[in-house]
Amino acid sequence: NKAHPFCTNCNRHIMRAELKEMMCKRCGNKDLILKSVKMSKSYGNTVEPKEIVDKYGADAARFFILFGASPESGLEWSDEGVDFAHKYIKNVLSLLTDEIERQHENKTILDDLMEYNLHKTLMNITTFMEKNDLRDAINELIQFTSLLSKYKLEGVHPKVFTGCCEILTKMLHPFIPHITEELWNYLGKEAYLSLSNWPKYECQFITEENQYKWSLLNETIDSINHIKYIIKKDRVKEILLITADSWKYQFLSELLSLVNETKDMKEIMNTLMRKNIYKKHGKFASQTVSSVLKNLGKFFRPYLDEKQEFNFFQEIAPILKLRFNCNFKVISEKDSKEAKAKQALPGRPAIIIY
Repeated sequence: NKAHPFCTNCNRHIMRAELKEMMCKRCGNKDLILKSVKMSKSYGNTVEPKEIVDKYGADAARFFILFGASPESGLEWSDEGVDFAHKYIKNVLSLLTDEIERQHENKTILDDLMEYNLHKTLMNITTFMEKNDLRDAINELIQFTSLLSKYKLEGVHPKVFTGCCEILTKMLHPFIPHITEELWNYLGKEAYLSLSNWPKYECQFITEENQYKWSLLNETIDSINHIKYIIKKDRVKEILLITADSWKYQFLSELLSLVNETKDMKEIMNTLMRKNIYKKHGKFASQTVSSVLKNLGKFFRPYLDEKQEFNFFQEIAPILKLRFNCNFKVISEKDSKEAKAKQALPGRPAIIIY
């Protein structure tokens, strides 16, 4: 399909012979709008494949068509869409062939999370390909390419990055086969990529712990960006992240268990207040119960304990420091004198931006 002049007066698409004057010959109406219509010689709206291939390359045209149309529907033509496909392929080439500027020998938490993302993406794409959901598969590829680009900028473990590049090339092969064959050769492979097997994802990387950590990293980045937007501060000097006190981890676990049984706030509070440790924090407990009940599904049982979560944020501190280009400090609630420290929850650290 492609947008084509349409007469709103007599409800008909303008034929090829009428395009020069841009006027409906049937009623003389010049108030035309663009409306989707199938490509047809009679409408004069066909696109010459050779022109697309000459300008963008065969792989860009193929990528756009597979991304723009599911097997059950027609293709909505878009010059911007072909241009996006062309730019995406150029970005992939740059990502896989440009020199690595930052790398490290010892694996970090970011490397573990990158491997999690790689195999999670491969698992999703494998499922989509089996169902012939090509558009969803390409969406996954675009998102993963973006993540891999950020990983490369922030510093890579060579073995992890090489593994990501090889599997990404294989996942892209059904969509841009000419370029991926060239990339396969560039990666040092002698046999044709088209003769190799589809990669298999490894479940050892797709763990609940990695899922929790990945979500925690992304939610923290989103929270920092949201605070920066609220306070209208593009550049910051320092970000202070305060992790929750130890008792809150048990408190939140018990609270979420109770919420599964009842949504009555009074009943939940009566049960929680039977423990002396929670009685000392009655106001916080009441506010948290109210917040959880108002935002069901947005709070999750802590997967990490206090020490593990603190260590996790210490590990990702260099990543966040690089991401936001400022000093980044992590402390625990019990060591903080900030009033906002009391707001910290498991998986939801208090954040202060200077």
